[in-house]
Amino acid sequence: MFNTLYIFNREGNCCFYKEWNRKKPSTNLEEEFKLMYGFIFQLKLFCAKTSVESTDGGFHFYKTSAYKLHFYESASMVKFILLTDPNVGDMRELLKKFFEYYTTYVVKNPMYELNSKIDNCTLFIEHLDQEVKNWRMPSR
Repeated sequence: MFNTLYIFNREGNCCFYKEWNRKKPSTNLEEEFKLMYGFIFQLKLFCAKTSVESTDGGFHFYKTSAYKLHFYESASMVKFILLTDPNVGDMRELLKKFFEYYTTYVVKNPMYELNSKIDNCTLFIEHLDQEVKNWRMPSR
């Protein structure tokens, strides 16, 4: 169900990356991070320019036949991008929960340096993994 999670800080740097069930491994993660951030930036811009209503250009997901990309951006401009199976429903609430874990176990961690990689925040990673393990697709 869950493939990958990217977290980008407000400067556009990927501060966290996690794979669960990725089918095709990346040959260059740094290049992939740049492409993903650029893609999200352009998609947000496109949504803002084509929207009939005056919105912030926000979108929550888009779907292809191969995957579904879910997006959540916090007020502090931290971006959470989750790639899943295309049949998975709306993941906004789960991404908001990931953000809660981010603020609780990363931002409030006195050992964490702002805008650095999150690799050493074990409680954050454990909570993400537990959420993914316990997640069940809602019945229709």
